[in-house]
Amino acid sequence: MPIAIAAQQGSHLLITDGERYAVIERREDHFYNCHDHQRQGIPATDLSVVPAILDKDDWTDAETARSTFDAVAARGSQLAQRML
Repeated sequence: MPIAIAAQQGSHLLITDGERYAVIERREDHFYNCHDHQRQGIPATDLSVVPAILDKDDWTDAETARSTFDAVAARGSQLAQRML
């Protein structure tokens, strides 16, 4: 199954391949891994390129990924509020 966006908040995306889930960030036309502080980005041509930035351990079950996504999105929102 192709990779799809399950949820989006700000620049953060919860993605799925139908069985596994991961959290990435899309900003300035690049995708970034949000796991393990890996910040090497790749051009965001389409979601098919996402596996290039994710390790097998970055993919997880829906519940764990949703928890990670909520935490990452909350930190992003807090940062944006402080910058205002």
